[in-house]
Amino acid sequence: METEVTTTDQATGQEPQQESQADSNVDYKALYLDEVNNSKKLRKRSQEAETKVTEFTNAQETQKVKQMKEQEKFQELSEELQKKLDSTLPYKEKWEAHETAQRDKYLSQLPKADREKFANENLQVLEYMTEKLNDSTTQPTQHKPGATRTVPINKPYSDMNEEERRAYYTQKANEQANSR
Repeated sequence: METEVTTTDQATGQEPQQESQADSNVDYKALYLDEVNNSKKLRKRSQEAETKVTEFTNAQETQKVKQMKEQEKFQELSEELQKKLDSTLPYKEKWEAHETAQRDKYLSQLPKADREKFANENLQVLEYMTEKLNDSTTQPTQHKPGATRTVPINKPYSDMNEEERRAYYTQKANEQANSR
């Protein structure tokens, strides 16, 4: 009986080692790339299915319109088209209001002389022009009378002449005074 127990202990003792060896041989990068490729395939399949569905619904609508024309059901066709038009009119009005507000906002940022020139431009053009005209990254430096230009000295102290050493000392003293 004791021999049987030890053999099972030895068998169970070897199994975890084999599992750990199997884990160390797994190529996780390959598994990751396989998963990425699978994800891309699924996304592509989903997008293709969506385009097929939209194409199919559009084809059905055009087929229905053709049948109504053939059957001379212009009244029903007119009612359907009017329903579609009525459902989209609020969105059109909202968009026009939004576009007008944006146009006014961008035109108000332009100089008065340029407002008339750009009044009929596309909204994207107006946005671009106001961004370029109001770009504050290229501001000129302000002139300060009596201010001297400080050029940092990047030489080793042993290579400096007497004037450079004095300038270096003055520069360090000013930096220390300004940091307080």
